[in-house]
Amino acid sequence: MSNKARDFATQTKTLSNRMVFANFVQRRELIEQGRLLGGLNPNNIPSYGIIVQEGAVNTTPAELAAYIAAVTPAPPPAPPTGPTLRSKDNDTSGGFPIGGTVTKDMGDEDYTQEFDPNIYQSEFFPGMADFVDGNIVQGDKDSGDRLNASYWNDLGNDVFDDWGYFYIYDVESGKYYFPLINPQNQDDGIFTTQSFEAFGRTFTIRHGWAVEGIFKFDISVADDKPFRFGAYGNMGSDGDENIEDLTHAYTASGTNLTLYYQRHAEDGDSNEILYSYWIPKAVSANAAQTYDFYNNSDDNSMMSKEVTGGVIVYFAKKNDVKEWVAADLEIAA
Repeated sequence: MSNKARDFATQTKTLSNRMVFANFVQRRELIEQGRLLGGLNPNNIPSYGIIVQEGAVNTTPAELAAYIAAVTPAPPPAPPTGPTLRSKDNDTSGGFPIGGTVTKDMGDEDYTQEFDPNIYQSEFFPGMADFVDGNIVQGDKDSGDRLNASYWNDLGNDVFDDWGYFYIYDVESGKYYFPLINPQNQDDGIFTTQSFEAFGRTFTIRHGWAVEGIFKFDISVADDKPFRFGAYGNMGSDGDENIEDLTHAYTASGTNLTLYYQRHAEDGDSNEILYSYWIPKAVSANAAQTYDFYNNSDDNSMMSKEVTGGVIVYFAKKNDVKEWVAADLEIAA
C-alpha cells in the first residue's frame, strides 16, 4: 500500500459516518471500467482500512477519485522508445563471406563445470553481484535445472574447451538466470523462439545456426529495465591468445551505424578463430563499444553492456562475417 493510499485511508477515519465510499452501482461501474484497484480484488477493499457497503452513498466524487488514484498501481513501464534494430532472419550467404565448418556440440551442464565464475568475480564480473548459487534464480525452469547452463564443448578445431554457459543478468536485482537453449545443434537455417520467465520478467530468445558457421542469439524483453547477456568459459587457444577489438561502419535502413565486434584466435592458427558481434537493439546504444571482455590466459568472460529492450549477438567461426551481419540488420518500422 502506498503512503498516499495509507494517508488517505487515515484521513477518512475522521469523517464521521463517511467510511462507506461507494454504493453497489458505483462500484460495479468502476469495476467494469477496469479502474477500481488496478486489478486487485474489488471485494477486498476493507484490507485498505475502508469499508464498502452496498446501497450507501456517503462520499463526494472528488474523494472517490482521490481514493482510486491512491490505490491504483502504476502501469508497467513501456518498452524503450526510439528506433530499434532487428534481425531479418537471413538464412543464406547473400553473396557475403560466412563462417567455417563447425562441430555442433552444444549441451547443458552445471555452470561451474569448466570453472567456478566466482573465483574470477572481481576480474571477470566487475560491478556485478557475486556469481554464486544463492544469486542464481530458478525462474520457470525445473528446480533440478536451476544451476545448469547451455554451452559449447569445442565447435571443431579446438575453438573452445567448454565455453558459453549463457546467462541473463538482471541489473536491478543482481541475480543471474541460465536460459536452457532447446532444441540444440539444429541444421543451418532453422531458428527456434523460446520464452523464459525470470526476475518477474519475460524474455524471448530466438536462436539457431543461420548459415554455416554463424550462430545467432536474438534476445528481447517487453519492458525498459536493464539487463546483460553474457558468456564465459575456456578457449582452446591454451593461453596463446590473439585478441582484437574491431569496428565496421555500415548502414541499416538508411542510418549510418558502427558494428562493434571481437576477433579471438590462437596465434598462428587459421581455423581456431571466434568472431563475436554484439548489437543492442536500441539504435542509440550503438554509439560506443557494445560489449565487455575480460580474460585470464584462456579463461574469459564476455557480455553485453547494460541494455534495455534487447540485444542481438552473432558468433562466427574462422571468418570475419561483418558484411553478412550488417546485411542481416534493419531498423524496425
